[in-house]
Amino acid sequence: MKNYLPLLLICVSLMGCVAERDFIVEYDYSYRGKFKQYNTFNFLNIGDTVNFNGLSDKLIRDEIERRMISQGYKISNKPSLYVAYKVFSNDMKFKGYEQMELESWDQFFASKAENERNLEYIKEAQYNTRDYELKEGTLLIDFIDRKSHGVIWQGYASGLFDDKTYFSKDVKYAVRSILNQYRLLAASYQ
Repeated sequence: MKNYLPLLLICVSLMGCVAERDFIVEYDYSYRGKFKQYNTFNFLNIGDTVNFNGLSDKLIRDEIERRMISQGYKISNKPSLYVAYKVFSNDMKFKGYEQMELESWDQFFASKAENERNLEYIKEAQYNTRDYELKEGTLLIDFIDRKSHGVIWQGYASGLFDDKTYFSKDVKYAVRSILNQYRLLAASYQ
């Protein structure tokens, strides 16, 4: 029996990996974002944002909060970033953008773009639109600049839930997958 214990542990581990589904995950950002200046965050209170298949707002909110804190952001009543999220229960068409990785933009062009008049001279700051067909159960997370009131980053995962499949670890995995695309640390950590 002892010889089978390592094999059993490996099988259980593999089953856990198979249970996590792959989601279509994308993100885009605004060239007007002041990414080197953001230190704090809080959530927009826009009512019940998740009314889908028993999905809990708390699961999503807690996972976002955990991730933001791990990247050096602090919760504040006067945050530099507001976080909003929503789960959509229907299929939808969505306009996104093909852009260079956010970290590359932040490293090479963000300081030039701080003067917004320079944006028109930065070839890499052109928005190339891309249309997406997002499936029911799409989770959308927006980061909103408190001063400009503009969305500076949004990430989304499509096809997360339907009436037959819903697991709390899917929620956590989806939020992590989305926020893995936002790898910038808080300004105070840089």
